[in-house]
Amino acid sequence: MASNTDLDFYNLVREAVHKRWDPIGVCSYSEDMGEYDGYLPNLCKLLKEGGSEEQVFNFLWTAETDSMGLSGDEQATREFSKWLIDLKH
Repeated sequence: MASNTDLDFYNLVREAVHKRWDPIGVCSYSEDMGEYDGYLPNLCKLLKEGGSEEQVFNFLWTAETDSMGLSGDEQATREFSKWLIDLKH
């Protein structure tokens, strides 16, 4: 069972993915996370296991460009990756 700390971290990352990263642009018209929820368990695991900023970027970039089929915004994704690493510390 997840601790409250784990749940708080998960929810913080979940909100950030939706409101800060949001490569599809759904935040402006919906609170529904939809596809993003599928990436959260592995993203949180990567962060909790001490993944590097580059590893986090690669995970998000693959989700954005391969899984979602978007052209991607490399600078925004790099900035968000750094923000996530800073959040974990």
